[in-house]
Amino acid sequence: MTNVYIDPYSYVHLANILFKEDTIYNRNDRFAGWRYLKKYCFERNMSLNTIDFWKENKATKEDIYVSFDHKDFIRKLYWRFKNKNYPIVKLNKFKKRILFQYEPPLIMPEVYTNINGLLKIYDKIYFSCEIDNQKCYCFHSPRPYNEIMFDYWGNSNRKFLTMININKSPRLFRRLIMWKNKKLLPLQKELLSDRIKIIEFFSLTGDIDLYGIDWDKNPHFPLSFSKKAIQKVYKGPVVSKFQKLSEYKFGIAFENSIVPGFIEEALFDCFYTGTVPIYLGAPNIEKYIPKNCFIDMRDFKNYEELKQYLKALTESEIKIYKENARKFLKSEKFKPFTKEYFAKLFVDAINN
Repeated sequence: MTNVYIDPYSYVHLANILFKEDTIYNRNDRFAGWRYLKKYCFERNMSLNTIDFWKENKATKEDIYVSFDHKDFIRKLYWRFKNKNYPIVKLNKFKKRILFQYEPPLIMPEVYTNINGLLKIYDKIYFSCEIDNQKCYCFHSPRPYNEIMFDYWGNSNRKFLTMININKSPRLFRRLIMWKNKKLLPLQKELLSDRIKIIEFFSLTGDIDLYGIDWDKNPHFPLSFSKKAIQKVYKGPVVSKFQKLSEYKFGIAFENSIVPGFIEEALFDCFYTGTVPIYLGAPNIEKYIPKNCFIDMRDFKNYEELKQYLKALTESEIKIYKENARKFLKSEKFKPFTKEYFAKLFVDAINN
């Protein structure tokens, strides 16, 4: 049995929390893919655990280290401070070291400015966006579900428009790193500000309901003046994102930044619940997802033009978007986003 240790993307996922169903961190069963991965590995004679299960005095020369997001020394020290069970391991003790970098340049720019340095640490590197480096590979963060959610998809009598997000803003030092390395980083534009701007526009007429965490706090500068408009439409956090999405015809699905190939859960969550997504993000989105599945924000000059289009859509036209999304989830093009595809990719990275 080969021992594989995952250095997870959050210190709260240690102690194999990443693979558990009954945990507060498994909102909307987001960990379904990781439970599948653990089972898939076990069936192929691989024991999969989080990195805190690795013990140097019990290590073997065949042990494999897999990091979900790269941690530099400072990040490792911070994690150790937040969770005393987080070990600072000696990577030279492992037979193979693999990186799956989930976070994009906006969130972790320091990773993308030192790819050549990473290639000296890891035997294989996978990025969740497209990188201009032949030694690195692209992967998609696996979605937990492979089909529509029947309990929600057919909901009728829906309200108009919603957005469900965490109120985030890139920290100052990350903004400085991006500015200093703007020619290096595959980042065209951050979209956290655009999320606030579209909320502010639709709040003028009360045509949007906002849900999520931390929207009761001030938006990041220079959008802090938008707080009044945000509070006007903010409805608080949700217990089930899927249930709440299913109460609306349209959902704002803006990525946190414009990066080629970077496609996260917002678009798919809308597909699952029969909510038509308004998308802005990956500039090559049509390479991965047919355009007839979503409303492309780039097709409109401004939010007023978008609003007029949304208001003019008939129920039959909305149904076409929904059906196209359902067809996509059943198609070959969706497979690279599935937990089954990722599990095979994960095992192949270890074996080859």
